[in-house]
Amino acid sequence: MEKLSHTTESIIDENVERLAELFPEVVTEVREPDGTLRHAIDGDALRERVGDVAEGQRERYQFTWPGKREAKQEAYRQIDKCLRPCPEESVNWDTTQNLYIEGDNLDALKLLRNTYAGKVKMIYIDPPYNTGHDFIYDDDFAQTKADYDAESGDYDEEGGRLVANPESNGRFHSDWCSMMYPRLLLARDLLRDDGFILISIGEEELANLMTICKSIFGNNAIRNLLASRRYDKNLNQQFASQGLRSLNVGLEYICVIAKSPHSLLSAVYRKLDASRANEGYWKGFWNAADRPTMRYEILGFTPDEGQWKWKKEIAEEAIENYQIYLDTYQKKMTLEEYWKFSGRSKRFIRRRKGLSGKNGGVEHWVAPSDRVLRTSNWADLLVSKSVSDLPFDSPKNPQLISESIKMAGADDGIVLDFFSGSATTAHAVMQLNAEDGGNRKFIMVQLPEVCDEKSEAAKAGYKNICEIGKERVRRAGRKIASEVEESNRQLKLGEEPKRVPDVGFRVLKIDSSNFEDVSAEPAEYTQQMLVGMADNLKPGRTADDLIIQVMLKKQIELSAPIEKLDVDGCTVFSVDGGRLVACFDRDVSVEVMTAMAKMEPDYAVMRDASFAGDDAVSNFAEIFKNYSSITEVEVI
Repeated sequence: MEKLSHTTESIIDENVERLAELFPEVVTEVREPDGTLRHAIDGDALRERVGDVAEGQRERYQFTWPGKREAKQEAYRQIDKCLRPCPEESVNWDTTQNLYIEGDNLDALKLLRNTYAGKVKMIYIDPPYNTGHDFIYDDDFAQTKADYDAESGDYDEEGGRLVANPESNGRFHSDWCSMMYPRLLLARDLLRDDGFILISIGEEELANLMTICKSIFGNNAIRNLLASRRYDKNLNQQFASQGLRSLNVGLEYICVIAKSPHSLLSAVYRKLDASRANEGYWKGFWNAADRPTMRYEILGFTPDEGQWKWKKEIAEEAIENYQIYLDTYQKKMTLEEYWKFSGRSKRFIRRRKGLSGKNGGVEHWVAPSDRVLRTSNWADLLVSKSVSDLPFDSPKNPQLISESIKMAGADDGIVLDFFSGSATTAHAVMQLNAEDGGNRKFIMVQLPEVCDEKSEAAKAGYKNICEIGKERVRRAGRKIASEVEESNRQLKLGEEPKRVPDVGFRVLKIDSSNFEDVSAEPAEYTQQMLVGMADNLKPGRTADDLIIQVMLKKQIELSAPIEKLDVDGCTVFSVDGGRLVACFDRDVSVEVMTAMAKMEPDYAVMRDASFAGDDAVSNFAEIFKNYSSITEVEVI
């Protein structure tokens, strides 16, 4: 009978098996120091199979930085950690499909990978900008594994595994790249084939981020959007005095990456289709006429129907001038300097409501002015005063994320944000579901960064960012549900009531392994240690902790229903409609094992400590052979 591994899966071993499927002849076996054999790739055989190989000092195109190799290895490094359930901090634990994970997002991505690979429709992240003042995750790849294991899972008084990255640091850009690289490698594995990842980013690391993403996702799957974060009242008064429509300023970039180029093209078409019903949205670029000569390549593709309104050279001039305007505005361009632009460019800027163009392979988009908050604090846009009271320095605009979700075609499926912050993405998902009846699910991941004791958050009683994010989701969820219910009470005869969306979430916290370390050398064991090994479960860990760990191992989503059954005095878990049954009690009887087998699950799991002796272990396997031979039986 197999033992259930405590660590995350080996990505290296998976890659070896994938190569073996393509080229069986390149697989060989090597002997480990402990005498065991494992599969490995014969480099010489692979070279013969694929031909010319760029290696060694041979010149080739590549993007690298000090620490890149270690960052890649970190993505592949296995960890022995777990997710612990917190029903008391959750909302609608038994029924919700949403998750809030508290802990280091690199660990979270590794833990989620086995279960959620290829299942996530959209990822949105707003990682720390590398400004010299913000913080980056402290992924110190130079430390030893023992040092790393000793520190992992712990968060210090200053916010955990976060460190300052001042511009004086010789590895200023390298450290930021090393922080992002392993997370994006793992994020790609989570995406569906038609999935997207959108990344908000400032100018400091835009070029590096795009190059990293191209190396991971390919050259043809990336576009940039330009989004407005704030509204400059004084500047817009100047524009209004000259008869110009107000402009939104305070800009940031959003990198849009599709797992496949075809998905990106589909998203742009969706945006086009929506624009045809919104007069002015594509003013100056698009209309419904049908002249083939006006279907030139711009914005990354050539349309199949309709046409661009301007001739190509005029459109390119407007785009170029608009980009110059954006660049110079950030250098405090005066109103007089603005008027130096050509008439076409000024009309282009004035008439824009949304998509603003492309320059040098980069697409730009400014959020529509009537839908962008006219303040520097996005919290004013939240669903109620009770929500906007939450203290957070720079929360995202939920409408910006809503537009991104719609552009990605995420009408259902999972939306993941592993730099969750104030949980704006969760808010946007719930609000969209309420508006269009969608069935999107969210997974939020956030490091419990400690709130500065002088901050408004700390004064309000919040210890860390996770507490703010979870409370924001609770308040927003209550308000959204209330609005839907109120709308349903006012329905006219014959109108269909709206469905109240899922506004709950399960809270799970990353922690060290549920089990004591039993990897010491024989000479290191004491008698007391040997006695303790009769039950290697750590103090304070429960059966509820174990079932979450087993669900991950068996690729059962963490939102699946978990039912506790009383079987002859023992607690038996039935998960996901009986796909998994498990019992972690001591001295489990043959009768309980038989009852579990008669449920005919896909998987059955028990603990070592559940068996009174070797005979009981053998009985466990035999009972399932008799009653449910298809069941995969394991011990943890």
